[in-house]
Parts: sequence; C-alpha cells; structure tokens
Amino acid sequence: MRTFHRWVLRIKFVFAFVFAAIAHDAVAAQLYVAPTGANAGNCQTLATPCQSVAYALTQAAASGDVINIAAGTFTEELTINKSVSLVGAGATSTIIKAPNTLTVNAAIPGAAGDRTAIVFVTGGVSASMSSLHVQGPGTTACASLGYGIFVGGGANLVFANGRITLTRDAAPPLSGCQNGTGIRFGAATTSQVGTGGVQNSTIETFQKNGVTVDHVGSNATISGNTIVGEVPPPSIAQNGVQVSRGATAVVSNNTVRNEQCGAASCGPNFNQESATAILLFNPGNTTISGNTLTTSDYGIILSNDAASTAIVTVNNNTISNNRYGGVFAIGGTLNLTGNTITGGNYGVIAGNYAGDAQAGIINLLGGNVVSNAAIAGVTVYDEDLADAISPTVQGSNNQFVNNAIGASNIPPQGTVNLTCNWWGTAQGPINAANPLGTGNPATANTVFTNWATNNTSFACNGNPQLNELQASRSVPTTRAWHLAALLMLILTAAATATRSRAWVRRIR
Repeated sequence: MRTFHRWVLRIKFVFAFVFAAIAHDAVAAQLYVAPTGANAGNCQTLATPCQSVAYALTQAAASGDVINIAAGTFTEELTINKSVSLVGAGATSTIIKAPNTLTVNAAIPGAAGDRTAIVFVTGGVSASMSSLHVQGPGTTACASLGYGIFVGGGANLVFANGRITLTRDAAPPLSGCQNGTGIRFGAATTSQVGTGGVQNSTIETFQKNGVTVDHVGSNATISGNTIVGEVPPPSIAQNGVQVSRGATAVVSNNTVRNEQCGAASCGPNFNQESATAILLFNPGNTTISGNTLTTSDYGIILSNDAASTAIVTVNNNTISNNRYGGVFAIGGTLNLTGNTITGGNYGVIAGNYAGDAQAGIINLLGGNVVSNAAIAGVTVYDEDLADAISPTVQGSNNQFVNNAIGASNIPPQGTVNLTCNWWGTAQGPINAANPLGTGNPATANTVFTNWATNNTSFACNGNPQLNELQASRSVPTTRAWHLAALLMLILTAAATATRSRAWVRRIR
C-alpha cells in the first residue's frame, strides 16, 4: 500500500510539472525596444532592450508575445509574420518611420515603386499595433511609397489608438501619382486577402487613400477614426475610405473630411472625376453608420460597373457641406435610413454611366433629412438615355426642406418616386400639378403624392384635390360669417330706428 501511494505522489508531481511548463509557455513574453538598446539577447528585460523593432520580431515567439516600444523614432521597414502585439508609448511618441530605401514586394499591388510598405503583415497571422505612429514620406517625386501598412497573405491586423501620416511622395504639392495609402487590407490584383480593423486613430497627409479594403474575402472594421485629406485640393482624387472589388466592411463613427480633387479633370459635373469621403467600388456587403462626412467633393459614392447583389446600408450619418453632392449611387443599390444630408450642390443622386450593367438605385427608407442643396435635394442622371437602364430614387417618410429644388427630373432621366414625404408644409411641394403647394419645389417627372401633411406622424394623405377642397371650404365659411354679421347690423339698426321714432312720437 505504501508503494502504491508513493507512485501516486510521483505521478501527481510529474503532471504538476508538465502543467506548470504548459502554463509558463502560454504566458506571453514581454519584449522591450528602445533607441538606447542593443540588438542582442532576447529583449525580455526592461534594462536590456533591443534597439530595433525588426530585431525584436526575430526574438518573439510565433504567437502571443508583446513588443513594448519606447518613445523615439525607429527608421526601419517591418515584416510582421507572427501573431504578436506591437505597443508603443503613445501615438505622438513612438514613430516607425520609412527608411530611404524600401523593398519592392510582389504581394503589394501597383507599379514597381508603388509595391512598397513601411509595415507588411502576412502569413495568416493575427497581430495588433497600438499607441504608435507609422510615418512616411517616400524619397522621390512619384511612386516612392505605396503604403504605410499593407495587410495580405490571409493575415489579420488591428491598428488602434495610433497615427498614420505622410504616406506620400517626397514633397508637396502632391502629384497625380496613384500611390500613397495609409493602410490597406488585401488586393485583388495580387490575390491578397487581408482582414482586421482600424480603431480610434488619425490618418492624414496621405496621397491617394486613407484606408483601403480590397478583394473578395478581405474585411475590415473601420471605427472611431479621423481621416483628413489635403488642403488646398491636390492634383489627385483622394478617398478617405475605399471598399472595393468584393471586399466587405463596417465603417462607423468616423470623421472624414477634406477629400477634394483639384486636378483639371475633376469637377462638379456628374461625368467628371471627383474625390470622396467614402468610395464603394464593386463592394461586397458593407455598412456605413454614424459617420460625419464633410467638406469633400462627395460624401459617399457607390460605383458598380458590373451587376451586383451586394447590400450596402447607410444609416444615421451626418453628411454635410460636401462640394458636389452628399450621396451618389452610380451603379448598385444604396439603402439609406436616418441620415442628415445637407449643403452642397445636390443631396442625393442616382446615376447610370454608359456601358455599365447596372444603374444606381437609392432607397430612402425613412428618417432621412435632405436640406440646403444649392441645386436639388434629389435628382437622377443618365449618361446614356438610349439604353434600357435608368437610375431610380424612391422612398417614403423622409424630409426635403430648404433646397433650391426639393426633387428634380428635368429632362426626365430616370425615376423619382417620393410618395409620403414631408416637403416643408402641409400643402406639399410647389409643382404645376399642385397649384396650391407651398413647400420645397418638385419638378415635372417626379411623383410626390400622397405627401405627408406633417413631419411627426407622417400622415400621408396630402394631394392637390385635398388642397383645393380645404381652400374651397374656407371661402363659404368666411362669407357666411360676414353675411350673418351684416344681417345683425341691419336688424339692430332697424330696431334702433323704430325705437327712436316711438320716442319722438311720445315727446311730440
């Protein structure tokens, strides 16, 4: 019996040792990097840090280690192919800066000079970067820096509480070269898939795009960021956020501003180039919610040059004072709910370009307020009237107020079907078919009855006949009152005269 107990104790000891070893391995190692360090050892004590982030990456385990980076500027190019976390000392304190020469990488899209990144994340890993600053610029006048961060190879990266700046060529003003994006997830042209997120960060002084999510399978959550374009407008059509070629995304609670194009080819006409706060080009299912999109050429553009069944929802955004338009669906369908769209030339535009397989459709599903457009709150544009494809704007329970024209379709270029909406007054929009209308004007070739007679319960019984009936009722009611009053005066005067004559006779 004693022998049996001794064996039990030995087995317990062995298992305890194994479990302790496993637990030790499961605990992430802390590595340290500082400008005063040395690239020697394992970087695992604060007193003996590494000098470069790249060296620390070689010392990190394949998964779970944390690399703590002290304040300072680290001029280096990084490849992250391990599931590690890079944690800086602050978004303004720890800077990972582009070196003078960057490696051309076949996984990165573009021409030779574009195929570079300060940070390249690959290998199917799941990594994070936080509280640090990734900074360019490139060193030549064109195609010197592709990306601040490129995520491909099936990798996942979350970038949080940081900054990405100067992802551009060497010196202002910006050229028209199509390189220089802050952070990109995936690339269709090189069959790269990237996923992850950008959270609570600042992205500015980029050349082409702030954030790009591209290719089927790529997905990103872009939330709580400030993304700022160049001022004055550069000679390039910048985009704050781009979701493209089958990628999906959730874009929420960001502020995106100043995405404007100053090139000669850019301008206010619907067939000209333009810059965009959020560009959706052949996207997959995407949600855009709670953002503030302002002072760009357009707030949102959806452009599908092929047939698409993607669901794109645009909810509760503030889209204000964009130069040319608030929301523009060139091809594909946008579903809008609860947005405030104000200022600019146009509020909402559905369009169709020649040769595209699909026209733009905008469904205004309620709660949208379109106001203060200098030309029209709602309109449609068809570049090729001869084809069988035409754009559509439709929906109910929205408000069109204080626009130069509430809804315009002259000459007719598509469908504008806006029944059961509020036009600013109970009498509905000013329109030749509604001669008593006093609200925001609607042109011919628009449908606006039955309109909402208030903007609270949205009682949708307004029509020209009701206006005429209410007006005709007011006339006889007023006249009857006057006639009754006049009759009373006559009777009173007659009675007074009779009494006066009686008193006269009595006095006589």
